[in-house]
Amino acid sequence: MIKVNQVKLPVTASVKMLRLQCAKLLGVKPAEIATLEVLRRSIDARKRPEIFFSYTLLVELEGGLRAEEKLVKRLRNRDVQMGERVEYRAPELGEKIGNVPRRDYFREEAHRPVVVGFGPAGMFAALILARAGMHPIVYERGASVEDRVEDVERLWATGELKPDSNPQFGEGGAGTFSDGKLNTLTKDPDGRSRFILNLFVGYGADPSILIDAKPHVGTDCLVDVVRGIRYEIEALGGEIHFHTKFTYDPVRDKDRKIILAIGHSARDSYEELYAAGLHMEAKDFAMGFRVQHPQAMIDADLYGAVDAETRRALGPGAYKLTHTSAKNGRGVYSFCMCPGGYVVNSSSEPGRLCVNGMSYHARDGKNANAAIIVSIRKTDYDGAAHPLGGIALQRTLEERAYQLLDGRVPVQTYGDFKADRETTDETVGSIGPEIKGQYGYSRLNGLFCFPADSSYAALNEFNETFIEGMESFEHKLHGFAQDDTLLCGIEARTSSPVRIPRGEDFCSNIRGLYPCGEGAGYAGGIMSAAMDGMKAAEALVKSYN
Repeated sequence: MIKVNQVKLPVTASVKMLRLQCAKLLGVKPAEIATLEVLRRSIDARKRPEIFFSYTLLVELEGGLRAEEKLVKRLRNRDVQMGERVEYRAPELGEKIGNVPRRDYFREEAHRPVVVGFGPAGMFAALILARAGMHPIVYERGASVEDRVEDVERLWATGELKPDSNPQFGEGGAGTFSDGKLNTLTKDPDGRSRFILNLFVGYGADPSILIDAKPHVGTDCLVDVVRGIRYEIEALGGEIHFHTKFTYDPVRDKDRKIILAIGHSARDSYEELYAAGLHMEAKDFAMGFRVQHPQAMIDADLYGAVDAETRRALGPGAYKLTHTSAKNGRGVYSFCMCPGGYVVNSSSEPGRLCVNGMSYHARDGKNANAAIIVSIRKTDYDGAAHPLGGIALQRTLEERAYQLLDGRVPVQTYGDFKADRETTDETVGSIGPEIKGQYGYSRLNGLFCFPADSSYAALNEFNETFIEGMESFEHKLHGFAQDDTLLCGIEARTSSPVRIPRGEDFCSNIRGLYPCGEGAGYAGGIMSAAMDGMKAAEALVKSYN
């Protein structure tokens, strides 16, 4: 097979043109192409107003392998190379575990593997174990996705928080109430990402996620996908226990195999596991604010003046921005950008407030939003002194955010933030907030300010660094740093401030305990967490062979 990169078509062109364009690039007749598969599609707007879809294709020629190798050698084109279709190979168990038939062995509850947490990592770990015939037992502290949707909507409408069922806890994890992005920077030579995408499509996701460079499902569609995966696990003999918080017992669980797939908000679980002797390390992470702009402004910045048909074909534009401070070396960057989306109250602890971003599948909200976050170093919170120091910092800042408006999401214009003044109903600009949850206008400047003798005093440079980053982004996207830009706070849970060390066998220092996913510090999003959960399950299956 031949892998062909950079096959370009105008965004409004029919995909039927791909065969003709590919044949032209290869210098063959269209009839000589036996099969053509689209692996990836991305937007190329570098020569706007001309905008293209750039395709990566997998091609088979009628002449077979020898003809393909000969053509690749003759063309000497780095965008035309030999390739192959990568398919995921699920781990398999032998027919017997010791001297006991596999089916009988896993009928005993003591032999069945346990999965703690049913977010992306736990869900895909449980699926792999179930398909291997191991009848996993899943413990999820939160609710099923059906009940969880009701609890989250009640939080947004009334401010009533359920600590065990909210945007952080419950079936599907924190990603269920997000944009549903499925892209990842994780290298995948074994086909796990394709396996995940195919499974999502099988349970109702839009097939376009199989080829889009930045695949997106949307919160509304994720609910059905998550439920479908749960049904399969149960049909294969797995059990899923909702509203059940698992607490590790060194005596009871010393001989069990446990996949630890807790999310980065399971702060009490970190404390319990640390007390039980599980090794943990503090790590760098990032915090900041959600910013909102009109989606039409972002589209115009990214695509320029294009006709309505082209705009529809492109969909709402998405950006990714980075800056390194010249003054202190801190990174400032966008995170979890949600085109046509909403800022959401994403709290999980009473008396503390945090926000996140979310989009529905249609991405048809009037605003774009993204977290603009500043890097937080271990030295900012004395992570060397205690591995859970980052959690203490998060809680401190979330308490401050809650206290600003008694739990409502605080909103401030960027102009007022620069001037260090409170935003009011009278001073807010032309951009209307798009927020799921109660909100009000306030002043965010004090969140990251501490006394000079505080252990957090290094964060006093946060505001200046944030402004430096915003002004830098103005040079990339016109209007990004306009005074009317809305800031919502606080975005405190972009990633885990903790890492749980593990060996090549995926085990922690407690034998039989397999940490994985975002909560363990090995992932950053739905796709990377799901892939890491699969790897942990594969390692567990391998331990029997």
